[in-house]
Amino acid sequence: MARANKKNLAKKRSSPAGRIAREQPIAPEPNRLLKVWRRVLERRLRTRLRAPVAVEIHDNTHTMLTFQRHRALWRVRLHHMFLTSSDEIIQALADYVRAGDPSASATLDRFIERNKAFIRRMSPAQMRKRMRLEPAGQHHDLGRIFERLNERYFRGRIDAAITYGPAPRVTRPRKSIKMGSYSADSRVIRIHPALDQPMVPRYFVEWIVFHEMLHHVYRTRRGEDGRRCIHPPEFIEHERRFHDFSRAQAWELENLDLLLRARVSA
Repeated sequence: MARANKKNLAKKRSSPAGRIAREQPIAPEPNRLLKVWRRVLERRLRTRLRAPVAVEIHDNTHTMLTFQRHRALWRVRLHHMFLTSSDEIIQALADYVRAGDPSASATLDRFIERNKAFIRRMSPAQMRKRMRLEPAGQHHDLGRIFERLNERYFRGRIDAAITYGPAPRVTRPRKSIKMGSYSADSRVIRIHPALDQPMVPRYFVEWIVFHEMLHHVYRTRRGEDGRRCIHPPEFIEHERRFHDFSRAQAWELENLDLLLRARVSA
């Protein structure tokens, strides 16, 4: 009886149906597919950059591409829309990462615009809920500055939030400093924490905040050459209406080194 059971079992194992069941391909898991596509993308970029490349794929709603070089290694963070890009887009990525090529930048902007349907949609309010907003500094309260400028110049119509940005990790002396930024997606103004110092006059901080508020009014557009125009003529003309425009510009010219040397605690 025992031998008969083994034979029957052997027949079941060797039956055509059993072979078909074993030969059916197993569908790869999404994470496994993502790893495969990421590795292919790394190889494609490595061939063009002629250097090691580590790619990280994300699902951000605003920043589609960031990169940095650590010795010989390029670390590139990309939105998942780039995973199956054409050779033209991969070459543009390489040219932009290597040298910030303007033509490559325009190509990437057009690609992102064509594929914006892949960007997860979130309302500005939803985005801000995920952020840590800290407008009150030790020396300058950005919230109060924003409110007063909003009433004085915009009749309270600027619907945005403001905060100090995170303290950047700097190991070497700065060569440049981005004192402010505005995100049109989240409607958040970020001010560099280096401005929260007693030696930085209030009128200068006000000018930087005013500048970023204007980005809420005048959105980025493309010029006739296809390049992005961040500061159109009407933006520049409007900025000159700031009450301390000339004094703020003069202070920046005289004290830029002070801001570049500023040590900001995290």
